[in-house]
Amino acid sequence: MLKRKSGTLHRGAAGAVAVGLLVILSPWAAAPAWAHKLQIGQKWSNFSYHHVTGYNDQWEAPMTKAPERWSNHDRVALRSASGANCNVKVGRYGSSRYGTYYSYHVNGGSTGCYITLNARTIAEDSHRFQNFVHSVFTHELGHGLSLADNEHNASIMCECRDRDTMTRRQSHDNSDVTSYYTTGYTRRF
Repeated sequence: MLKRKSGTLHRGAAGAVAVGLLVILSPWAAAPAWAHKLQIGQKWSNFSYHHVTGYNDQWEAPMTKAPERWSNHDRVALRSASGANCNVKVGRYGSSRYGTYYSYHVNGGSTGCYITLNARTIAEDSHRFQNFVHSVFTHELGHGLSLADNEHNASIMCECRDRDTMTRRQSHDNSDVTSYYTTGYTRRF
């Protein structure tokens, strides 16, 4: 049973007990990294993105930190570049989501993406605005790196994370990225 409270999903007591029993009873409770792979992510872990919409000073720091922190991983390199196939938009949307990731194919098969951040829902539910923005953008960039949503509490890709406090990729996310990009990685654009 999931409940939304102040913009964060919390598992009710009954759900926590059931999950706890599942972990005890299942020797495969910790899913292998490949089980979390999102097949619609970008093909490479070194992709460029472009901010299509402007945003105010409140957004500047978290929108800069999220890609930098991913790029601190030795197999990831993200950069902002005009004309990039991955477009980042910030706006007020009717959706109840904080952010979304969509991929598409262009130029005979190369993949591009749209990442949107919903200023309306973020403003309504955040207690620490910049942390919340940072968490949402880091999460959506994770989808670009082929990371799927998961239920691992120690993961930026967990939809149940506290967005006001968890802003960085976690060791679980590092393991997934390392697993996905083991061969053929080059740090060039």
